Amino acid sequence: MHTPELSRRHLLLGAAASAALLSMQQAIAQTASRGEDWLEMVKAHHKLVEEHFDAMLESGGRTFLRRETMERKLDYLLTAHSVAEENVLYPALARAGLASESDRLYLDQAHAKVMNAGLQLLAAKEEAEWFQKVRDLRAAVLKHAKEDEEANLYPKLQAMLEKDANARLAQMYRREFGMVKPDRKLP
Repeated sequence: MHTPELSRRHLLLGAAASAALLSMQQAIAQTASRGEDWLEMVKAHHKLVEEHFDAMLESGGRTFLRRETMERKLDYLLTAHSVAEENVLYPALARAGLASESDRLYLDQAHAKVMNAGLQLLAAKEEAEWFQKVRDLRAAVLKHAKEDEEANLYPKLQAMLEKDANARLAQMYRREFGMVKPDRKLP
C-alpha cells in the first residue's frame, strides 16, 4: 500500500542519494584532474573532506535521513582516500626511510575509522552528541591531514623521489582511490 508519507520519503531519499552520488563523482573527477601530482590529489581530497565536514556541521535541524546521507558520503570520501593512502603512500613513506612516521599515520587512520563508526552508531534522537562527534572527528582528521601529511611528511616524500617515481605514485594513488566505488543504494 502506497501512503503519501511513504511516497514522500522515497522522493526525499532519491533526491538525497542523487546529491550524494554527484558529490562522490566530484571526488573521483578531482582525482583524475590532478594529473601526475599525487600531492595535489591528496590536497584536493583533504579539501573535499573538510568542506563535507563543514556542511555536516551547518546542517542544523535537518532530518535524520539527511544526516544519514551525509554520513554515507563522508564514509565514502574517508574510505576511498584512506585506501589510497594506506596502500600507496604509507608504504612509500616506509620505503623512503620514514617507517615510524608511516606507522603513526596508519594508527591515526585506524583511530578515525573507530570515531566514524561511533558517529554512525548514534540514534536519531542523539542530535547533540552527533554534532559533537562530527566536530571531534573533523578535528582529528584535519590535524592528521593538514599538519602531519600536507605540511610535513608528504612534501618530504615528494622531494625525496625522482620524477618518474612520483608519477608512479600518482598513478597508483589514482587507481586505489578509484577502486572504492560509491554506494548507489543510500539509506
